[in-house]
Amino acid sequence: RFQREVRATAKLSHWNTIDVFDYGNTEDGTFYYVMEYLPGMSLAELVQRHGPMSAARVIHFLRQACDALAEAHHAGLTHRDIKPANIFAAHRGGMHDVTKLLDFGLVKSPSDDDAAVQLTVDGAITGSPLFMSPEQAMGEGEPDARSDLYSLGAVGYYLLTAKPPFEGEKPLKVMFAHAHEELAPPSTRGVEVPEDLERVILRAMAKKPADRFQTAFEMGAALA
Repeated sequence: RFQREVRATAKLSHWNTIDVFDYGNTEDGTFYYVMEYLPGMSLAELVQRHGPMSAARVIHFLRQACDALAEAHHAGLTHRDIKPANIFAAHRGGMHDVTKLLDFGLVKSPSDDDAAVQLTVDGAITGSPLFMSPEQAMGEGEPDARSDLYSLGAVGYYLLTAKPPFEGEKPLKVMFAHAHEELAPPSTRGVEVPEDLERVILRAMAKKPADRFQTAFEMGAALA
């Protein structure tokens, strides 16, 4: 997975995706890669330290993440592990809150052969339960770009409320909730959320992929 991550990331050049400068093997065979150093912290750390974010700041982060995903999806790459810990709020070029999308370790591309897919056994669940799309949770079909957009909507939900969309003591209970339980709108979680932004979050997190935004560009335009 470490090697697949760097090969996938090295194909991407969008400034909202982590830059990989070099990779290879040391003399003893250890695989390594060199990526850009990012001052800042992940969105997970930001919420843990400071609580819910303003709607404007959430939109700022999500639009940049959509831009990064648009390039990845156009290249045929599905991230499959979008979560607050994998989106970084960096200080770059004298600017704060520059989004950087990290960790393409679970990425799936059309060129993956059977051997690569066998990094996890057939039918295994990959991703983070708190931000996982229903199709990932149920292990039904192959998650595509719309699965990433569901997870990004769940990230937005978390940034607005400081709570994940569904909670439970066991991962399987959370995964079942993503697949089957009705989502409580963010505005019911004790925070003020503009109606138009809430509509974007709820559409991104529709149970059926066909009811969601179909592309990252489309979701980004709705956020704009």
